[in-house]
Amino acid sequence: MSFIQKAIKFGSGVILAQLITAASIPLLSRLYSPEDFSLFGMYFSISAILVAFVTLRLETLLPKEEDGIVEEKLNIVINIAYLTFLPLALLAGLSLYIVRNEFHNTDFFWVIFIVLAAITFSIFNTVNILNVRRNEMALVNKARIFRSSISVVLQSLLFNLKGGLFVGEVFARIFGLIYLSKINYFKPNIKITIKFIGEKLQYIKYALTANFFNILGLNIYPILTLKFYDPVLVGKFFFVQKILSAPVTMISQSISISLLGDFKKIIAEDRVLLVKKMNKISLIFFTGSVFLFFLVAFSLKYLEEAIFGSDWLGIYQYVFILIPFLVGQIAFSPFSQILLLVGGEKKQFFWDLARLVLVFFSILVPVLLYLENAFVVSLYIYSIANFFMYLIHYFILIDAIKGFDND
Repeated sequence: MSFIQKAIKFGSGVILAQLITAASIPLLSRLYSPEDFSLFGMYFSISAILVAFVTLRLETLLPKEEDGIVEEKLNIVINIAYLTFLPLALLAGLSLYIVRNEFHNTDFFWVIFIVLAAITFSIFNTVNILNVRRNEMALVNKARIFRSSISVVLQSLLFNLKGGLFVGEVFARIFGLIYLSKINYFKPNIKITIKFIGEKLQYIKYALTANFFNILGLNIYPILTLKFYDPVLVGKFFFVQKILSAPVTMISQSISISLLGDFKKIIAEDRVLLVKKMNKISLIFFTGSVFLFFLVAFSLKYLEEAIFGSDWLGIYQYVFILIPFLVGQIAFSPFSQILLLVGGEKKQFFWDLARLVLVFFSILVPVLLYLENAFVVSLYIYSIANFFMYLIHYFILIDAIKGFDND
């Protein structure tokens, strides 16, 4: 089975899982306010940033391992999460304090949930690399659908709890990981894990730093905008991002994980054919996503109140503004992790650093210049800058694949 066939089969489960989430949006938008979604966005984004540190990015080495030892290496990678739990908790607590300028006893509860969200998300995707390699697509798809279903049910039941959206999401991730995994994946193996980390310090230095800047650039926006802008506006932004960016990310991951599972074979066979397939997929995703997102934006202009309720009037404008960002993400980012596997760690680092600078620029400049409709201006800069950064990364990746020495 080719990686494209695997991606399509893998993606079918993603689509079903996202349809479940999409069907819940009209209900959740009436149970939760824009302020609730801004709070969800803050917790969600902090946990997403912490994902960079869960396994120290050593899961990206799994595609290079031989079939006979990949499960053993998976166990070692998962053991890294046991070592990073406490440092992640400290980072989560520090992040909450920076955003709020205060820290209450109840925030210890949120710290634990933020770390659990990061760990379960990271390990879920790491285990999927092994499952895709074994052609266990049915298990992967069932786990995703199960996770989405649990999330919707719990979020609907917990609407009276402050932070209920995030609590429901975290428990769903935990149950989804349990459904997906085997118990021996989690067997404690601390000594060997520490030795493995020591052997890979040089790789960790570049891969972890680059990935941290990458994830920070992608997730810092909802956190910092909440500090400088109206929580209602930020909540509407994150609501739109939840509706559109989450499916985009999941589709990208479908291709990425499917390709990573067979990377060793694909890169050895025909890299010219690989580049042609990548170009074809990117072109299809580009044209299809442009049409789809414009259609969604025009439709929401007339249907948003009927679908989501009166609290969410005007969100169609956010869809229009975010089209460049969303199109760039879906068309050019599915293959981004390959850059690390073809020796592009330094290139990835500088790209991530440049993108992060642009994100800070998009947030701070409208505030410092006291611009009218500052948040809208910020979104325009953020969206357009990200489109061009994704495009640049794609060209860097193609060049790196063509020059890669597999020996």
